[in-house]
Amino acid sequence: MKIMVIGSPGAGKTTLIHKIIAATGWPLLSLDHEWHQSDYSESAKIKFRRTQQQFMATHDNWVIDGNYAGSMDLRLAQADMVLWLQVPRVVAIYRILKRSWRFKHDRNTRPDMPANFSEHFDADYREFLSFVWHFKRDNEPELRQQLAHLRVDQQLVVIRSYKDKQRVLTQIKSRLD
Repeated sequence: MKIMVIGSPGAGKTTLIHKIIAATGWPLLSLDHEWHQSDYSESAKIKFRRTQQQFMATHDNWVIDGNYAGSMDLRLAQADMVLWLQVPRVVAIYRILKRSWRFKHDRNTRPDMPANFSEHFDADYREFLSFVWHFKRDNEPELRQQLAHLRVDQQLVVIRSYKDKQRVLTQIKSRLD
């Protein structure tokens, strides 16, 4: 099974992914990890797409975490299931502030981030929080547009609660039997 996990920063993607991986043993490609290792140049964008293509080509089952609309077409072409986490923006902001504070005091709290990644509570960080606050307005329309092209054999699961997460984990585990 090939699973894409998308949603606003702070929606709980990483937490859910670790539960899926613990249950299945499937390999994970964290797009944040890949992208934040780059220099964000045009050549980095090409390498970013190539990394995803190679990962998908070498695994029968996989989990890929991250939105990155500029390369979503690659993942959508192969995904069996898209998990879209949706939480209120206040919840997302709270979770981001909490994880940033924890990361500042213990880098081990975010093993999905590259070693050279750092966060500073500065103008860039405030811009990131603004991005999260406006995610539904500014980013969801494009996500919806891309998801409108799902094939009939692809499943979109919108996750808004803990109960939804438990349901999808049960569903994934049942497919392993």
